[in-house]
Amino acid sequence: MSYKTYYNIPGSMLSFKGALLFTLLLLGIAACKKNTSDADGLQSRFDSGMVSYVQGSNVVRLNGKEYNFTPYYVGVPVRLKEAVNSVDTITAVVDPSMVTQYNQLYQEKNPTISGGAFEVSHKGKFPFASGDVEAKDSLYVLLKDGSQLKDSTIYLVPVTLSSKQGANLKYSLFFFKVLVTKGDLQAKIYGATVGTGVSLTRLTSGALQVNNIGTLRDSLKLRITLNKVFPANDVSVQASFLTQSEIAAAITKEKFVGTSLTEANTIFTKNLVTVPARALLSKDSISVGFINRATLKSGWYITGVKIITYTGSAYGVPPVANDSCRAYLRFFK
Repeated sequence: MSYKTYYNIPGSMLSFKGALLFTLLLLGIAACKKNTSDADGLQSRFDSGMVSYVQGSNVVRLNGKEYNFTPYYVGVPVRLKEAVNSVDTITAVVDPSMVTQYNQLYQEKNPTISGGAFEVSHKGKFPFASGDVEAKDSLYVLLKDGSQLKDSTIYLVPVTLSSKQGANLKYSLFFFKVLVTKGDLQAKIYGATVGTGVSLTRLTSGALQVNNIGTLRDSLKLRITLNKVFPANDVSVQASFLTQSEIAAAITKEKFVGTSLTEANTIFTKNLVTVPARALLSKDSISVGFINRATLKSGWYITGVKIITYTGSAYGVPPVANDSCRAYLRFFK
């Protein structure tokens, strides 16, 4: 009797269901058109085959402060389809809202970014003189504030362009993929004086071992290196002698043969060095002098130095958290 049940449904109910089905169908069609339109609109702004440019940025922490750098970037030319007849300015801005559209179009999961995380080079202004078809300066993005970004993460940075006077842009949208790394600036010992009778080895602990056999030198020099480039400023690195207890522990740990030198036999002729901005190696060297050697008996002797944080400047670099910040100096009398 189901057919009776069906035909006994009131006409108003049939009309309601039909209208609902029709409405849903229209909404579906509208949504498809909107999605297609968004995708086509976004795709139409890309150059043929051009999607993004790859860059690298760093957040470097030093003594509680963060510094933002973009050492690796690709300069993109800002071009017009035809020369302008009058002075014009192309404005470029980071547009975080485009990340979502890009993810939808390419089925990616790029993390969102805040409006203040990145900025466009040259303050986002690219002037054109009459007759120009390409800006003098190139466009790229700079890390402005990476405090809220994650370490070793790739971020999609969309940049939209517009003309003040209505010039016909060749590309009005660029995407940059920026690998952001974060870490502390630290210092370690790189190398030492080499020459007749002096040999260098890197111990499994990471410490540098400097052996002086034969003609005993009056002093040994040590160069310092950083774990990453720091473009903001020259930095300072300071060294200190290991304590007697630290040397005793090293003799046991590294299985050294010899006797610990005391303060009466060692002196710093230089214990503070400078690493220039944008460099890894110090421009000068830590210098350790050996004194009162006539009081020493024959045999092996050992002393050691370590990097400490120089507190006389905001740019004093702390040591790495391992034995690479140490050097053991051994000589045979």
